[in-house]
Amino acid sequence: MTATISRISTVLCFLTALSLCGCSAPPEAEAPRPESVESNVRYVAENALTGGANAVVTTGSPLAHTAQFFALDRDGNLIGAGDAAAQTARVLDSIDSALAEAGSSLTQVVKLNVYLRNSDVTAAVKTGIAARFPLGSRPAISMVEGAFSNPDALIAMDAVATSRQGPAAGVTVRKRSAALAGPGGANHVSVLPAGTRVYISGRAAREGATAEATRATMRQIKDTLAFLGLGLEHVVHVKSFLQPIAEMSAAEAQIIEFFGGDAPPMAFTEWISGNPIEIEIIATSPEGPGSQPLEYLTPPGDEASPVFSRIARLYHPATIYVSGLWGAEGTSGSDQIYSIFASIKQVLNETGSDLNHLAKATYYPSADDPSTKLNEIRPRYYDPKRPPAASKALVAGTGFAGRSITLDMIAVPAH
Repeated sequence: MTATISRISTVLCFLTALSLCGCSAPPEAEAPRPESVESNVRYVAENALTGGANAVVTTGSPLAHTAQFFALDRDGNLIGAGDAAAQTARVLDSIDSALAEAGSSLTQVVKLNVYLRNSDVTAAVKTGIAARFPLGSRPAISMVEGAFSNPDALIAMDAVATSRQGPAAGVTVRKRSAALAGPGGANHVSVLPAGTRVYISGRAAREGATAEATRATMRQIKDTLAFLGLGLEHVVHVKSFLQPIAEMSAAEAQIIEFFGGDAPPMAFTEWISGNPIEIEIIATSPEGPGSQPLEYLTPPGDEASPVFSRIARLYHPATIYVSGLWGAEGTSGSDQIYSIFASIKQVLNETGSDLNHLAKATYYPSADDPSTKLNEIRPRYYDPKRPPAASKALVAGTGFAGRSITLDMIAVPAH
């Protein structure tokens, strides 16, 4: 009986997913859209909630990854206190300046990760983004809420963009911009070259307070890289889930020191956890083409899980960035999750992918109910031998009131 109810729920969610999760109608029902200025980039439909694309597919390009930017001037002073529109504009300008160092620009952004003080500023941020990207060429957008170390900051963002200048396979280039603020030893942008790339799931060493836990977690990551035949020089981006967020500078300093004063771009999200920090990374690899689009790996000493992989190594030249997706406002955690997975399947189908070719997942529940239900429901969708690398962070909010979980996915085509 329970299985029957679950199947009925799944079917109903699939039938309503496009309207409930912010997805627009299938491409054939849309008005014509302008072609991308980048011939190797394809924008898939429009997300009704974020205003960005449901997914963006980029093939064969180097990918510039930026640091997380706040609305700061070059001296580190906040611009636009209390004004979400002004802060959005400044953040996007900063992303553009960082990308210029990597042979890219704001017009080439394929993914925006947006961090919000709360959902009160969501509308202003959406308007600011829409003003900078033409309809039909907007990036995939994820949104999550949380506090910032600067109490006057309302928003922050980091971005991924295609680049016309890329290093050789297996080599990353990190750069700073003199026009931007940021701690010494931390770079504003780095380039993931075309070729094999690696996503390592979040690691969390349960040792001491923030500084000690950060060092211990980075040692775990270094060991994971060594298992892959890689070193710190191959790391392109570092993302941390942190509590309390007031300790961001302490964690940042430890990461910079671990990288010998040449740290890749970093981003921080406040999470609600008994652990002070969890860290995930993106890296390049000199590994040659594989016999399959991607593979999932478990280092010695780690236990394989049926719902997430420790490492996803991507060989396919295309990367699919799926927008953040949400369930219907005010529905239960289970209903939101079923609806979101129905939407994910639809979007992946439109990009030539499927659930067996997810590379990276980030789950952002904002309450215990969807967090628990996600653990129960995921096994119904994932092949236990092919789950994506993943991190799950309990957060203050998802960017939209009444919606208690959002998912952010990266995939490759199935063929």
